[in-house]
Order: sequence, then C-alpha cells, then structure tokens
Amino acid sequence: MTGDQKAFRHAVAGVPGFVYRNGLSLVLVSVAWFLASLPLVTIGPATLGAYVAIQDLRSDRNQINREHVLHILHCNGVASLLFSGVPVVFGAVAVTYGVTSLQRGSIPGEIIALIAAYVATYSALALMPTFDRLARGDGVIDAARFGLGWLVHHPTPALAMGLLTVTLLALAALLTIAFVVLFAGVVFSLQVAIIEVVEAQSQEFELKEPVGNKTKV
Repeated sequence: MTGDQKAFRHAVAGVPGFVYRNGLSLVLVSVAWFLASLPLVTIGPATLGAYVAIQDLRSDRNQINREHVLHILHCNGVASLLFSGVPVVFGAVAVTYGVTSLQRGSIPGEIIALIAAYVATYSALALMPTFDRLARGDGVIDAARFGLGWLVHHPTPALAMGLLTVTLLALAALLTIAFVVLFAGVVFSLQVAIIEVVEAQSQEFELKEPVGNKTKV
C-alpha cells in the first residue's frame, strides 16, 4: 500500500467522527450552501464559503468564524466564481459536440467531445485542492498552481475523492431532504480531510527524504 493510499484511508476513516461531533454546524453549512447555490452561478462562492467553515471546524477553535468566512469570500469569491465555470463550460462543449457528432457521424466532433470531456473532468478534480487553498487565503495563482500540482502528484486520492463525491451526490439526490441538510457538509468535510491529510503526509515524506539520502551516502 502506498503512502497516498494510507493517507487517503486515514482521512476517510476520520470523517464520520468529525461529522458526528459537528453535526449541527454541518447541517447549517449544508443548508446555507444549498440556498446560496440556488442561482447556480453562485455555486463557486457558496462552495468556497463551505470550505472555509469546515476548515474552521477542523481547527483548534472548532467553531465557524463568520467574519473569517466573509473575509475569504471578499478576497477570493470572484476567483471561485470563475474557476467553478471551467468544468461546466467544457462539460457543455463535450455534450454538445458528442451528441451532434453521434447524429452526424463526425469523427472530428467526437475528438473535440472527448478532449472537452477530459478537460472538464481534469479541471473538476483540480478544483477541489484549488478551493482548499483559496479557503486558506492563498492567492489565485498560488491556489491554482497548488491544485494542479496536487492532482499531478496525488492522482489516486484525487480520483478516489472525485468518485466518492459523485457517489454521495447520487445517494443524496435520491433523498431530497438529505441533499439539503447533509450533502455539502459531509462531502466537503470529506474533501477537506483528504486534501489536508494527504498533503501533510506528502510534506512529512519530503522532510524525511533528505535524511534518508544522507544515511545512504
């Protein structure tokens, strides 16, 4: 088992306890996210705010700091709005060209659809660590660089996190009330935990690596 796999399992194993201890706060986060996302174009800022709130709950303070949430939204809200549109745009292109090419038998259209679908999926996976950094107050460029780098260096936990997100979305969608009161709180808690634990494990490995190299010499 690789270090990423161990870190991923450790992160996932800790989420149920976190959700149990902060159940009421996470319900409020979920409801707030749902209401803020109703215009659809505001999903990005709503998600950023939820990330900040969950990071506050995971901190030593263990409480949501409303002023902190508003401050991060003021600094990175526009960036989150623009970033969240990337997978949507490419996803729409993929669907449009995919349907059209199947109807007309156009090979170039199918190629464009496949490329757009790949970019949409890749950008959606990269957005999770990117939003994690935006929520921590990083600048737009630094957050985007971290998100892409995290995806490149940790493809397995990134893909597993994406699959878990889709699975939980499908399950929550079956129960309307569950989607409103649980989805955002549980899913974003899972994402924040995985990114945080995997990154911490990666940094710990980097710190130990020079020592090991020196020992070999």
